[in-house]
Amino acid sequence: MTEDNAPRSVNWWLRRRSIAQRHVYDRTLTGDTRREWAEVALSLTDRAEQFAGYDRWSAAADGFNLRSLLIQELGSVPGDEKWELAALVRSILAAVTLKPAEGGELADRWQTLPVEQILLLRRHKNLLAPLAPLVDQLPAGPDAEHVRTWLLVLPHLP
Repeated sequence: MTEDNAPRSVNWWLRRRSIAQRHVYDRTLTGDTRREWAEVALSLTDRAEQFAGYDRWSAAADGFNLRSLLIQELGSVPGDEKWELAALVRSILAAVTLKPAEGGELADRWQTLPVEQILLLRRHKNLLAPLAPLVDQLPAGPDAEHVRTWLLVLPHLP
């Protein structure tokens, strides 16, 4: 599909993604099959962003949530950038634009902030939330400590 003939409706892409996601959530399927369907869902999310203007923050959060779910349920796949826990952590940390201390400071006074800053805090919460159920599985290192620091801030974000 080229950009010239790609559907421009976000809903068109997201409806198709929901079909793929149903298979991702089907625990009667093999892990490999569920991951294959997840790759289809991730690709459709990317196309919704690329062709139909789906919000990049929402697209990132959707992808992180899907990857987190399958890592939780099926385990990490060493060496696979989509299904390895360490790669998910790196992806999420690369997507955040605030440091945990900044997020914490803003969270302390979020009700007085302009709407744009509240939205930024909410976006960070949505990006980081998929790591909460995986915190006990994080590989040791600075990324894990960074995530743990963020997870202490997370409950205070709007």
